Amino acid sequence: MKKILFSVFTVFIFSCQDEKKPEVIADSPKPLPEFAYPVDRANWKIGDPANTKMILDLYHAWDANDANTVAGFFADSATLDMPTALRVAVNKSTVYEKFGKARKQYTNTSHKIISAISLHNDDMNEDWVQILAYNKWTYQDGARDSMLYFDNWRLKNGKIEY
Repeated sequence: MKKILFSVFTVFIFSCQDEKKPEVIADSPKPLPEFAYPVDRANWKIGDPANTKMILDLYHAWDANDANTVAGFFADSATLDMPTALRVAVNKSTVYEKFGKARKQYTNTSHKIISAISLHNDDMNEDWVQILAYNKWTYQDGARDSMLYFDNWRLKNGKIEY
């Protein structure tokens, strides 16, 4: 009887002791390693998928030659870095004109989306959408071309600002 009581008492004591376990917080970011170069925007997390939808809708409007819809995705003022290394500032009154003029170079365009992801940067409190796309187009003279490219779109209040 003493052995049974001792066994039960021992089990009770060990089961009542607080075991120190490391605290795990579900959404806490992992610590960043030390980078060889300073990184302005190092802390990223998955963003709102609705932002990805908006940018893909923009691509669809471009392919449909709908400059009015394309213009509607932009903030009152936005900056664009063009493939020709030209930086362009647009606003609500010029974005329609600039996109319409640019799209008139082509009889058709098409996008094959390879990857599309919405991200949020905690360092700058910014929302971005990154798109890897294979684009094909035909110029007005019938010449064809294509390119694989990577676009970064910065959004603010549900509109493109960069």
